[in-house]
Amino acid sequence: MNQLKPILIEDFNEIKSPSSLKYSPDEKTLAFTIVQPDKENNKYSKNLWIMEENKEAVQLTSSGKDGDFIWEDEQTILFVSERSEKKDDLEEKTTFYRINIHGGEAKQAFSVSRSVSFFKKLSDGLYCMGIEENRNSLPLDADEKLRKEEKDYHVIDEVPVWGNGRGFISGVRTCLYLYEEKTGTLKKLTAKNFDTASVCVSNEALLILGKEWENLIDQTDSVLLYDIKEKKLTTLVEQKNLMISRAVFADGKIVITATDGKPYGEGQYHDIYEYDEMLKKPVKKVQVDCLLGVDIMTDCQYSHGESLVVAKDGTIYAIAQHGYKDGIVSYKRDAAGSYEENEACAWDGLVCEIASGKGKLSFAAMKANGFCEIYEYKDGTVTKKTSFNDTYIESHFISKAKHMPFVDKDGVTIDGWVLEPKDYDPSKSYPGVLEIHGGPRCTYGEVFFHEMQVWASKGWFVFFCNPRGSEGYGEAFADLRGKYGTIDYEDLMEFTDHVLAAYPQIDIAKIGAAGGSYGGFMCNWIEGHTDRFAAIASQRSVSNWVSDFGCSEIGVTFDQNEILATPWNGMEKMWDCSPLKYACNAKTPILFIHSMNDYNCTLDQGIQMFTAVKFYGVPARMCLFEGENHGLSRNGKPLHRMRRLKEMTDWFEKYLTKERKN
Repeated sequence: MNQLKPILIEDFNEIKSPSSLKYSPDEKTLAFTIVQPDKENNKYSKNLWIMEENKEAVQLTSSGKDGDFIWEDEQTILFVSERSEKKDDLEEKTTFYRINIHGGEAKQAFSVSRSVSFFKKLSDGLYCMGIEENRNSLPLDADEKLRKEEKDYHVIDEVPVWGNGRGFISGVRTCLYLYEEKTGTLKKLTAKNFDTASVCVSNEALLILGKEWENLIDQTDSVLLYDIKEKKLTTLVEQKNLMISRAVFADGKIVITATDGKPYGEGQYHDIYEYDEMLKKPVKKVQVDCLLGVDIMTDCQYSHGESLVVAKDGTIYAIAQHGYKDGIVSYKRDAAGSYEENEACAWDGLVCEIASGKGKLSFAAMKANGFCEIYEYKDGTVTKKTSFNDTYIESHFISKAKHMPFVDKDGVTIDGWVLEPKDYDPSKSYPGVLEIHGGPRCTYGEVFFHEMQVWASKGWFVFFCNPRGSEGYGEAFADLRGKYGTIDYEDLMEFTDHVLAAYPQIDIAKIGAAGGSYGGFMCNWIEGHTDRFAAIASQRSVSNWVSDFGCSEIGVTFDQNEILATPWNGMEKMWDCSPLKYACNAKTPILFIHSMNDYNCTLDQGIQMFTAVKFYGVPARMCLFEGENHGLSRNGKPLHRMRRLKEMTDWFEKYLTKERKN
């Protein structure tokens, strides 16, 4: 009998996640936040920490309400805090505090009567700020009675209508402002319809990434340059051909990561371009063969930092995913203008974010079967710098992910894994659950996944894989456009067969399936295509591509790209790819979980499928969460996350452990 504690539903509240890693200007001190769920107050606690060179991490603030921050100099951090409560729902206010890293309490620096989403320092007392504005709303100085009444109305004049986690966004843009602390004045830099995505700052200029649009959102992006001294804004990259993810200054050049979407569509890898001053356009320098970013799935990490950074010597470092593992790659521009790509640091697991210091890299990462900690890479050696979660790991049973790849019927190798149940006895019989990831261009790996570990601790097998459509295995592998419910479904069913053959201890009459987003779509698809499962838990799902096109925040762009059709040129194809079409075949008891404010996979998608299976007499249950969005399982309110997992666990206990399939 294993003496380690089982992992329980509420245990994710004990996990601490380092986030927002940033070095001081002299690159001697690393600052970061620690994010931890707080079930007592049903929110997330956030505090600032620092780690000086060759010293252990030290907590800097303790209010639990301290968020985004920047370094102002080698000793001073400016940060946003919610310590000052807002007077009412109409008040827009962001309060900034300063703290000296060598001692003393944080002091209020200034407040801005707007909702600031990000900020950067340009010079002493001068900052740029991203501020959300709605051109359809009354001005802030309008009569308070009228403003309160106006909250009851939503004026819609463009698409998307709403945004996940943001509510109705028609007319809403993140505008870029300059803020002068001495006078408390704001000066707007961007046009009213320009939506700012990110800003990179040099001593002389701002590099602004975003897009200007009205009526229907544009998938392409533009890059603007603001000359700080001349106070002049110019367009460098026109909003025409490229979908751009980043724009940075590197070694005196402007570098962007972007794709034209040819031939693999919106999900295509982003290559490295350099803005050519002579040609007045970006020129591709590196054809990238992997995802530069983070797409390995976990439900115990809350990173808000960078996946691409530029060192002072101009070297670009980026997180790169190959298969089910991340690593860090570097790109260095040589004298001839070419970029040399090298592996900077290999990693067995998930790299969440990176920060560049003097002669070193710091990164927040999860090792296989572990939690997020901070590591340092220097002179070819990786050193673990924090141990926030070691005590939990040492005292609890964590089922190690057993790699179980197989070759599918088309000759394609599929990575998969099995978690054996706690106190596993090969002579006994056990239930099992197939987990299906979202995306579909996401990836399962070997990092800790709380939901799966809870079920392994309860005595269930859990198995999961990366079917075709998953990220990390090349463009052709990930290209599922027009093929939803075909090769991906076949891979999942073949993997299930593969696991059952390897583990006859799994009772084939007691297997379940669970998944969210694309995984929810696939659960709905399974419901209408096989009765091999005893129970299904479908979360934040899609069931009807036709209606999703007009309701989802990404329906107009994503659906057309993925299904290769619209309701006007391919209604039959969209319906053929919709799980709802096959609900008449449903037999398996199915649980639906949906968030009321999920504007990615909208509420109607779950309700349509729920109604259909009820119509055909299939046992079904639906649990809806007020105030939550598409990210419920990862960053929803702690009590809601606990209830969600309890709903799923109870459903599977009912049909996998207490009842047998007929």
